[in-house]
Amino acid sequence: MEMDSTRFLRDSTIAVIGLGVMGGSFAGRLRQIGAHRIIAYDVNEETLAAALADKVIDAGYAKGNAVLAEAALLIFCLPLHDMIEFMKVNRSFFRPGQIATDIIGIKGGSAEEVEAVLPEYVDYVPGHPMAGREGCGYEMADAAVFEGANYIIVPSKRSGQESIRLIKSLAKALGCGHVSIVTAAEHDRRIAYTSCLPHVLATTLVNSASMNDEMKCFIAGSFRDGTRVADINAPLWTKLLLSDRKSLLTEIEHFRTALSEMENALQNKDEARLYAFLSEAAKRRRRLIHADRNG
Repeated sequence: MEMDSTRFLRDSTIAVIGLGVMGGSFAGRLRQIGAHRIIAYDVNEETLAAALADKVIDAGYAKGNAVLAEAALLIFCLPLHDMIEFMKVNRSFFRPGQIATDIIGIKGGSAEEVEAVLPEYVDYVPGHPMAGREGCGYEMADAAVFEGANYIIVPSKRSGQESIRLIKSLAKALGCGHVSIVTAAEHDRRIAYTSCLPHVLATTLVNSASMNDEMKCFIAGSFRDGTRVADINAPLWTKLLLSDRKSLLTEIEHFRTALSEMENALQNKDEARLYAFLSEAAKRRRRLIHADRNG
């Protein structure tokens, strides 16, 4: 862990706003790595009680209050609309010198919406930990999701360099293996392929006409791995997919082209073409994993 994040964790209060899968995972991991004080805000009081019982937070509140001003870092784990609403309602509790970050999955236009309501004396560093899980709710949270994960920082006009460095340092302290700093446009273009498209494929696979209850007796690891994210937070992902619609449609077209190549090889009983297609996929996958493990 880098020194600046060590000192920050030891001396600061951190507020987690929204204790769903990611909010709960943040709180749990921050507790593991020695955060001095963690407070949380969530509209579900049962969730707050569970987090208190698990000792991953020190205090929990169903509504914003003056305690929010004690936090040096505000981690928003809410959908964009809910995040903006929280900022509007609780604007009076923010103080100069605070840093706000988020986990919004699609960045295009979101920073501008946030900056329109967030007090100008609060630094805003948009982020995106590539560490989600299937399902939704605090009960699905897992502090281990950050281990080796990618973390993306998408600086806004209100991102101070010291604040960016702190978020990067904290991401490393959480256990993330690689931190990228990119523009909103580049983020959304790449995420359409690596995140949105896999969710589209998984949900399409389980919504296929071939799916029925009897299939549970015929599945193995490949089906489980390929459909894991089909256990999806539908309200959240409906908004995310529509937000990245243009880039996602491009990736669906790319996928359709690759699928057609496979289909044609099968229709024509073209063994050489099928072999080449599968071999190329295996080589690309191995290169990807090798590069990932070596940072």
